[in-house]
Amino acid sequence: MRPIGLLLLLAAASAAQSPPQTFDELSARAQQAYEANHPEQAADLYGRAVRLRPDWAQGWWGLGMIEYERDRYPECRDALTRMVALDASAAPGWALLGLCEFRTKQYDASFQHLKKAHMLVPVTQPGGQLLDMADYHLALLLTQQGAFEVAQELLMHVARKVHTNPDMMFAAGLPSLRMPILPSDVAADQRDVVSMAGKAFWDLATQQPEVAEADFTALVSKYPKFPNVRYFYGTYLAARHPELCASEFLQELKITPDSVPARVQLTLRYILDGKLDVALKLAREAVALSPDSVGAQLALAKTLRSQGDDHGALAAYLAAERLDPVSPAIRLYLVNAYRSLDRLEDMRKEMAEYDRLKAEQANWP
Repeated sequence: MRPIGLLLLLAAASAAQSPPQTFDELSARAQQAYEANHPEQAADLYGRAVRLRPDWAQGWWGLGMIEYERDRYPECRDALTRMVALDASAAPGWALLGLCEFRTKQYDASFQHLKKAHMLVPVTQPGGQLLDMADYHLALLLTQQGAFEVAQELLMHVARKVHTNPDMMFAAGLPSLRMPILPSDVAADQRDVVSMAGKAFWDLATQQPEVAEADFTALVSKYPKFPNVRYFYGTYLAARHPELCASEFLQELKITPDSVPARVQLTLRYILDGKLDVALKLAREAVALSPDSVGAQLALAKTLRSQGDDHGALAAYLAAERLDPVSPAIRLYLVNAYRSLDRLEDMRKEMAEYDRLKAEQANWP
């Protein structure tokens, strides 16, 4: 017969070696395993814990983080889907979910969830590294969709926080050159021009003005006839040396005769210069080339309004509103158009819509 002391010692050792059974034991051990860099053990423990308590949002988050770090993106996606269903206000959860979906090439879902993450973080608050990465991927998807200006605005904010990231810098060249593709789809013979455009854009956000100026000079000198190089340079000049921008947009039209953006930019410049007849001609050409272009419709509306044609301007503003019904800016244009026509009830309705949309999109560019 074994001594009682030895039996108690063996029993204690057996209990210490037995796997945790309760939720509290599992969750504590999972956190310990994660902090000790034992991902497989942590994933197993988190998985067992959420099976005991499926409403544990933090557990689904922990499981998703581990799977993301192990490049197991479908598993990460599934865990984060459970997490955001439990806590819809968690911006990091939406961000990580969107990043997983980007990796699995579920681009539509990724866009919606990355946008959700962005909208949950006030612009006055720092989002942190995860949300910066989410905004970068959101900009990639906006570029793929052709929303180049919104993509550039997001990338400008990311650049000012990240400062140095060669992949992000390269990707910034795509919306700058209005190329609706992902960085992985850039042809080998176009990588240099995209890289140079990306550097010019990135340096605008992170370097002294003379550095960006030198970047643009080098870009235009080396690729004077590559589509949208002149347009990109023209937008840079429009913001800093507006009297010089028109010639670059005219050069772009020689290279890309059907360019709607170049016509829109020239229209806006000529309105300021008082060249309303030329502006109207260009605006009508832009609308004819691309009736579904919000920018073209707005350029036409602004030209007609400058000429005193308030009824024509209203029609163009309404066309832009049909194309982009969630734009607060367009609603404000309509407020002013209705005011000019003394249509006060319509003006009040549009003002109410402007207030509603502005509140809903407070964090959107």
